[in-house]
Amino acid sequence: MFHHPISLSPDPLYGRGAGGVTQTLYPWKVVRCSKPRREWADWSGRLNLYDDPGSIILSPGPDGTVDLVLDFGTELEAELEIVWKGVAGPVYVSFGESLPEAETWGVPTTNPIQTVEWCPDSADPARRRFSARGFRFVRIQAHDLRQPVRLVRIAAQAWFAFKERSGDLHCDDARFQRAWQTSVYTARLCTRSDTYWDGIKRDRVGWFGDARVIQETTDAVFSDPRPALGMLNQLPTDKWVTGIPGFSLDAIAMFRQVLLFHGLKISDRGRIWNRIKDLFVWIEKTQLNREGFITRDPKAQFFGDIAFVDWSRMPIGGRFEELSWLQCKLLDAWRRAAEIAGWLGDTQACAHYGRRAERLAGGIRRRFWNSRTGLTHTLNQTIRAWRHLRVLESVGGVDYRRDWSRENGLGPSGPSRHSMTWAVWSGLADSPADRRLALKVFNSSRLPPLVTAYFLYQEQCARAECGEPAEALQTLRDFVGRQIEENDSATVWEWYQPALTDLRKYCLGDWPKSLCHGWSSGLVPMTLRYVVGLRPSTPGFGRVKFGPRGGGPSAFRLQHSTPRGMLTASRDGAKEPVVVRCPVGVKWDGVPPAGLRLETFRD
Repeated sequence: MFHHPISLSPDPLYGRGAGGVTQTLYPWKVVRCSKPRREWADWSGRLNLYDDPGSIILSPGPDGTVDLVLDFGTELEAELEIVWKGVAGPVYVSFGESLPEAETWGVPTTNPIQTVEWCPDSADPARRRFSARGFRFVRIQAHDLRQPVRLVRIAAQAWFAFKERSGDLHCDDARFQRAWQTSVYTARLCTRSDTYWDGIKRDRVGWFGDARVIQETTDAVFSDPRPALGMLNQLPTDKWVTGIPGFSLDAIAMFRQVLLFHGLKISDRGRIWNRIKDLFVWIEKTQLNREGFITRDPKAQFFGDIAFVDWSRMPIGGRFEELSWLQCKLLDAWRRAAEIAGWLGDTQACAHYGRRAERLAGGIRRRFWNSRTGLTHTLNQTIRAWRHLRVLESVGGVDYRRDWSRENGLGPSGPSRHSMTWAVWSGLADSPADRRLALKVFNSSRLPPLVTAYFLYQEQCARAECGEPAEALQTLRDFVGRQIEENDSATVWEWYQPALTDLRKYCLGDWPKSLCHGWSSGLVPMTLRYVVGLRPSTPGFGRVKFGPRGGGPSAFRLQHSTPRGMLTASRDGAKEPVVVRCPVGVKWDGVPPAGLRLETFRD
């Protein structure tokens, strides 16, 4: 595959100027051609992604068919342009993020469709530009041919978000370097001018849970709030966004991120804050029980008929008010909203949301916390086996959605990775004893492993906050690094199980699995937070506080965007200090820990 020789980035624009416009790119290599010829070999030798290789003559086989498979070397969101000469019969063009997909194996995508039939008219040469979609591989089959034909031109008109890249990383750990740059590119591909998409092949939808992670990644490297603002300005205030309660609550975290990274002078600040307050009014009036827990609204539509949190295996069963992680997400949202209200001078909302948070925290502790094991995932497990949450999947002839919501069951499930992660994120597990329990869960070999980099990022951040930042960074680095290395991947996948090495690795039940999923890019925000040990604590990087630090590359140079100028952090070796240079005007909370040296500069 293609990657920049120094940065290891799979981004074809790396070091080549700004994006935000369409870039013309060409195939990287020929994977297969049904009738090779000397001219075909010469054409293949001219492929380099950036330069037009010219035309190629293709001869049909005995059945009148030409079959050509091309690799563009990296994942693209693009319109494919093809010009043929001498083609009279039908042409089938198939797209894939993986080679098996382009070979039309597996569940076909429909948004847009994976294989397009094209019957060129009498015009010669025949031209077509296919609608934009995510792909890396293209298979072209021309049929009913009686003589050689000429492929005059094939090019991808690829679009890249953001006009300028400011953040970057160079380090001495090749796996970390490649995983970091691949995460950035994945997030960039999943960014539009006014929204974030989950992926570029299948849903192409602004899911707020996915966007929460993508936003953190793109803020660090591109520092542009417009995609997040575009989504927040469309946040529904009278229903759960995309039918997922947790994703509506993630929108509050996204607004907090906008203010932290871009300051209070955002033009849409008041409008978005009013939308969030209206959302909370709807939640309080229609979605909570007397204890302040989220319940299942019988009139509402829910994604997959469940309370989605992750695809990984977890305890199945329990009404919404019996799911601890869901209540912790609400607790996290109340607390973040109170913090935002304080920044905005909305004292009434700050006090109200703060009271809501404290009341809910007490209720969760009383109902779900076990002093010996931690936070119980669900009070009402309905089946003994923990399952992956695949939408519309039936296991053993039993629809798991009924298992999820029915009232009779087997009793409490015990803690899960998901419940303990959100106990830490919401501030519920804040004592040393609580965090020791959380680490036991995160380090357990008995609990099923996570299969998404999305939730693994959340778990490893919680693990770092509990005192193991080096181990957390190593875990996510190896999960992402192994996936892209072993699969020659230009982007991070939606779901990855290392044990699956056959074609099942591309499966996601009856959905086409996304191989470019922005929710998997969490290694990028983890780098400032735990390799350097810094995070902003007031809007616009007005104040920065120190957090857990340790692990990561031995030597590195990180550039991180801030509204006050570029923050850089570097280390020359494992035994050397981390030197942070930040713009004048940034204030620090507390004393720098040992091994961290601060310098300021004026632009």
